[in-house]
Amino acid sequence: MLVVVLGALVLPLAPATGAASTPSAFPRVVHGVQEPAADYPWLVSLLSAGRFNQEGAFPAQFCGGTLTTPTTVVTAAHCVVNQDTGAVRDPGTILIGFGPNLQDTNMPVARIVSVAPSPDYVRKTASNDVAVLTLAEPVSGVTTLNPVTVDEGAALTAPGSAVRVAGWGNTSNDAKSYPEIFRVGRLVVFPDGTCGGDQSFTLNGVRFNGFASNEANAKVMLCAAGTTPNGSIIDACQGDSGGPLVAGDGVNARLVGIVSWGEDCASNFPGVYTRVSSQLDFLATRNAVPISNIQVPAQPPGLEVAPRSGRLLVSMTPPADGATVTAFAATVVDPATGQSWNCFAEPRPVGASQCTVEGLVDGTAYQVTAIAGNDLGNSPVAGPVAGMPVPLPDPGRITSLKAQAGGRVVARVTPTDPHGTELTANQLTCRPTKGGKSVTVAITGAKVVLTGLRPVAYSCRILASNGYGTLESAPRNVKARS
Repeated sequence: MLVVVLGALVLPLAPATGAASTPSAFPRVVHGVQEPAADYPWLVSLLSAGRFNQEGAFPAQFCGGTLTTPTTVVTAAHCVVNQDTGAVRDPGTILIGFGPNLQDTNMPVARIVSVAPSPDYVRKTASNDVAVLTLAEPVSGVTTLNPVTVDEGAALTAPGSAVRVAGWGNTSNDAKSYPEIFRVGRLVVFPDGTCGGDQSFTLNGVRFNGFASNEANAKVMLCAAGTTPNGSIIDACQGDSGGPLVAGDGVNARLVGIVSWGEDCASNFPGVYTRVSSQLDFLATRNAVPISNIQVPAQPPGLEVAPRSGRLLVSMTPPADGATVTAFAATVVDPATGQSWNCFAEPRPVGASQCTVEGLVDGTAYQVTAIAGNDLGNSPVAGPVAGMPVPLPDPGRITSLKAQAGGRVVARVTPTDPHGTELTANQLTCRPTKGGKSVTVAITGAKVVLTGLRPVAYSCRILASNGYGTLESAPRNVKARS
């Protein structure tokens, strides 16, 4: 399946001169309608600064965004990150436009001083597709839109919930039509199974296909689409990238999604949006969440400790109360001597945040505690949890995987470090990503050959074992060939 990241194929980084794509490169919302501009004061346009200075806002617009505080605009990371090189766009090449009409010669614009994509943004999968743009000066007289909180998100993005997307994207799925004034699409949130579970969904008699697990991830994405009374599909399109997906109205309106990617426009696949409730910790670190939305964590973070040779790996997860976390801190104490060590970690949109305490003695029992915090204060202390470093082997790294005809895969790996112990096993194992029989081969050198693989996707990793236990390397995926 060809997955098209909205805007990524038509939005190269603008050079310093401000050159940009032609207007036809910025298609707009398919089957959307015009709604009162006063209902969308927080909707902003991202403009190529050089193009704007030469030709105005209409040809300069390349993405949308949402004003969440007087100094921050939330948009998609792929709007500001070069999809080939990963380079982040220079703040001086972007202006923020305020107003519904891109042909307005008096459109107010604002400069930005920083461009911050999520550190967890993955270009290949569009995971965590979010960025924060910080304005050079606070905007006055413009209403902001609050990002949804964790508690609100569960209700506002439940399957069947009504949402709306707004932007200056293509109004046609088979032609090029560029409205001067933004359009709004009324959509419905799809079940999570359509956004990574490969489940279909029928809306008003129109059947939509779902995305597989290697295409979408419902933890950080949500899927939505709409239909008109005559069965036409309502969807965002390339020029809408970075714009808001909104639930609720008036003072109860919340930013629940960010236009991210899709399978063409207005096709029988839903549009995919960054799930804002999964990005709150990142948004908080960039001051893009109103302080009134932040609470001191009332519960301790989740805490797990894993032994390594001469060190402990500490994993921390946000408190169960859903409070925004901007940092984690762990403390390791030797009860016999009172000596202590600290390590720190930033929150991640999905999974545990980790840090490592080095310089410990194998076989020594330590006590580990942790806290989570934000600008308002710290959580209660988690732990103590016991941890004892042991000389577990450090597995090597898979440097390459090459599929060959006949179910054969050739891997290149780096050596495993046994830390002075005797390895009981050192092997490469590949498991089908959708379930099935694994293929395992002992590692005897830098080159490993696996045979008998079915023509499906596999996740491969190194398993290194000694008398103390087993550790796995980071996985790498490969699609076997028939």
